[in-house]
Amino acid sequence: MENNFINLDCTFRDGGYHNNWNFKKPLIEKYLKCMSKLKINFIELGFRFLNRNKSRGETAYTEEKFINQLRIPKNLNIGVMINAGDFLSHVDSMDNVCNKTFPNIKKSKIKFVRIACHFHEIFKISKIISWLKKRKILVAVNLMQISEINKKQIKSVCKFISKKKIDIFYVADSLGCMRPQDINSVFKEIKKFWKGELGIHAHDNLHYALKNSIIANKNHGVNWLDSTVLGMGRGPGNLKTEEIINHSKEEKNKYLIKKLIKENFSPLKKKYKWGSNLYYRLAAKFKIHPTYIQEMLTDKRYKKNNYLQIIKNLSRNDSTKFNPFKLISPQNVYIKDPIGKGNPFADINKKDVLIIGAGSSAKILRKKIENFIKQNNVYVISLNTNQNISENLINLRVASHPFRISSDVSLHSKNKTKLAIPASMLPKKIFDKIKSKKKLMDYGLSINMDNKIIIKKNCCILPNALAISYSLAIAVAGKSSKIFLAGFDGYKVDDSKNDETQLSLSLFRKKFDKLKISFLTPTKYNFR
Repeated sequence: MENNFINLDCTFRDGGYHNNWNFKKPLIEKYLKCMSKLKINFIELGFRFLNRNKSRGETAYTEEKFINQLRIPKNLNIGVMINAGDFLSHVDSMDNVCNKTFPNIKKSKIKFVRIACHFHEIFKISKIISWLKKRKILVAVNLMQISEINKKQIKSVCKFISKKKIDIFYVADSLGCMRPQDINSVFKEIKKFWKGELGIHAHDNLHYALKNSIIANKNHGVNWLDSTVLGMGRGPGNLKTEEIINHSKEEKNKYLIKKLIKENFSPLKKKYKWGSNLYYRLAAKFKIHPTYIQEMLTDKRYKKNNYLQIIKNLSRNDSTKFNPFKLISPQNVYIKDPIGKGNPFADINKKDVLIIGAGSSAKILRKKIENFIKQNNVYVISLNTNQNISENLINLRVASHPFRISSDVSLHSKNKTKLAIPASMLPKKIFDKIKSKKKLMDYGLSINMDNKIIIKKNCCILPNALAISYSLAIAVAGKSSKIFLAGFDGYKVDDSKNDETQLSLSLFRKKFDKLKISFLTPTKYNFR
């Protein structure tokens, strides 16, 4: 293979899905120096997300201040990726959003911007493209989930972007399900209608990232190839930078990336465990978004002996797009007015409530917690399917996120404990799986984006669909004045889910100032 391609490395952008974009500055500068020596001249340093989150690191936002603090070799072209959906859902005018997102762009070190789009979004980004092009920024459009787009759609996309005069048209095998024959078919069709530069972002679910990229380049002239160091990227990861550079003629300085991997990225891989495995291969087979698998593998609430069942359940629904566990978008299933048939007061009736989370402390303190339950006559709520205390002491299990409900259907069906879910709010496909559950509390749930909490007799309105928020709502609807929490140490300090849990607790305390919420631990509460 001739060195007739442009290698774009996006390690800190795509790799951030594993560590919340928390990369240390010395590593970033060491990496930049290595890329410079390897003559990998295009570096996508990170995202530029619009919504701030405390747990995310610098490369989630890649702000000007951060970029200017870095020692960037002169031969490197620095770029960022933006999500079209972030811009299109913003209430401000497109010019205002762009101006706020890229202040002083003419003086910025950013040389290129990639716009990540789903098919339905790509026809709405004209103003973003125009705004960037007027400021002489290299613009690439990155069409996600190319495996799900048919020939007619490819034609319409190509005709649209041709009129917009973008610089590069990228396609992403987001589900990692494409084989060499699929690559040939897709690019053969694209080249009928698009005469500009082409790029590919290959995921490695099936170990085809390298082969697919080479075929795209050799057979179809795709001259922009994405890669990341050691393949670090969402889900199983991407084409490996160290592999693709072995296909160039330049041998000089290749030892540098081996050193970078050994000293810095191998420890990261050991910690975050990305890479293809049986579950990612099954995800590719059933066209399940890889983040579902990543979430499943890294969240201790999902048990290994349930992985295959979870994947089986996901395969029965449209799981090509991921609904993040901590966020509910306006397009999700709970945005309509909440309805429900269950009344928590009939069960709780002003009792004190103990909510059991999935953290290891609940398991360690199991006997003490169980004694506390027996001695204090509390109403016990357990989140999802965690098994930190004896089942016969649990009064109610709760599940509120559609993904969790769908994934855990078989487990809930076997369990005889009463289950609270927003049954009336669920899509029919999910509800049909759970409706045979004999003991069911149908407590309605709707999501708003303004941190509002409204608790009604049969339903609630919450800022998120976390099980802890839903449980607190049920406890309040049951007229409980005192709530104990156990097992909420399950997240790392820098975990975004922990931020969301803490925010939920803070909002409930603020809304219901007479409600006492206490953590049940040996140091903060005296067990009897």
